[in-house]
Amino acid sequence: MKDKLKAVGVDYEEVLKRFMGKEDFYLRMLRKFLNDKNFEGLKQTVADKNWKDAFTYAHTVKGLCGNLGLGGVMDYVAPLTEALRSEPYDEDSILDYMNNAEAVYDKTVETIQSL
Repeated sequence: MKDKLKAVGVDYEEVLKRFMGKEDFYLRMLRKFLNDKNFEGLKQTVADKNWKDAFTYAHTVKGLCGNLGLGGVMDYVAPLTEALRSEPYDEDSILDYMNNAEAVYDKTVETIQSL
């Protein structure tokens, strides 16, 4: 499990400290993450170019990924959140961050599902 999670950017030892060394609890939280719909909302609002709502979704996803130590997703969602924070919006950057975030997010979901 540890190696699979490290492959998608999880600092396993660090995140386990956050969960007081309780690997089973961390795994339960990762499985709950699979049911979260905020990333779907982010994809839809970016596709609709609804930047204000996209910011809210991006900020929420950033928080979830940060708490769970999903560093690979954070590498793209954090700058995406900043790109959506205020006008003027740089659509090219937003779409680039979103495409990269989606690829890493999908890989992360696949990894969590395999645990």
